Amino acid sequence: MKVKAISLVLDFNLYPRHHVDQQCVADYVAALKAGAVFPPIIADKASKRVVDGFKRTTAALRFGGDDAEIEVTFKSYPSEAELLLDAIRLNADHGERLGHYDIGRCIILGHSLKITDEKLAAALSLTLEKLGNYAHRIMEGPGGESVVGKRISIHLQGQEKPLTAKQTEGIKRAGGNNQLATINQVISLIESRLLDRSDERVLDRLARLAELLEPFARKAAA
Repeated sequence: MKVKAISLVLDFNLYPRHHVDQQCVADYVAALKAGAVFPPIIADKASKRVVDGFKRTTAALRFGGDDAEIEVTFKSYPSEAELLLDAIRLNADHGERLGHYDIGRCIILGHSLKITDEKLAAALSLTLEKLGNYAHRIMEGPGGESVVGKRISIHLQGQEKPLTAKQTEGIKRAGGNNQLATINQVISLIESRLLDRSDERVLDRLARLAELLEPFARKAAA
């Protein structure tokens, strides 16, 4: 059936991905302007929460505003765990591929709802061994928060003490590169003279970088 898109709930506490890809949403909006028709989204009948179709719903709202209508297939779920498993299964089966960080998020969400690794592996189309490899990247943050590690923080995996608040925030904001690749990118920008010297924000961040690097330079000189 068709319903007002604004009547649906985007519950990010049950979203398998760590963010909504805004470029994909923009592409969907462009497609809607060109007359494209997307397949129905899946939503929970009782709560009206979107189970599959976060980006399509967001695109519909961006394109049509509060009056936008969207095709929906409503389903009933016996529990929050079954709703999450279906969301994971649907996101893993089609559309944008779930990345390592997304899979780690699925494991954290699943464990919070007491979902077994066997069921999570099946929903993600992974072997238990592969699921265990992803689970190994999950670290403990401040206050017992579970944090999905990235390549940039791989050296911290297995440590006994929890991450600090700064480390946790840094991991969440970091890209997918490892530390050496990230440092080499900055060096390349400077050596190739590709930095925009007219951008005050760039100059401000460079000054901060120089300040942070000073202890490393003194240690290397010694």
